[in-house]
Amino acid sequence: MPARRTFATLDRDCIDAIAALFAVTPAVEPYTPDGTPVYRPALDGAADRGRVILPPPLRPVDVSSVGNHAWVLKDIGHIDLIDGVEVIFHPARGEGYLFVAVNGFVNMVMG
Repeated sequence: MPARRTFATLDRDCIDAIAALFAVTPAVEPYTPDGTPVYRPALDGAADRGRVILPPPLRPVDVSSVGNHAWVLKDIGHIDLIDGVEVIFHPARGEGYLFVAVNGFVNMVMG
């Protein structure tokens, strides 16, 4: 069974773990909302050409994929990472999740 790690915040350790999940180095975007870096781990493998934008101080996650699909989850609470499988973003309030799998599958459920 793959290891599951939970991160309480979207900090640099979490961003590095997400990048490692997709075997990439997170690029730093050329803009910043408040002087804090905004990270963009480019997705590889089956998720090729997908994009994840992570601006830690604002706590959203923006995911886009090939085919003009996009998902945005604001006010991220905790983040679960299942090694070799997926990253799951949970909202700070309410129920639901946004997950991005290493095979390129993205799903968002709110409820």
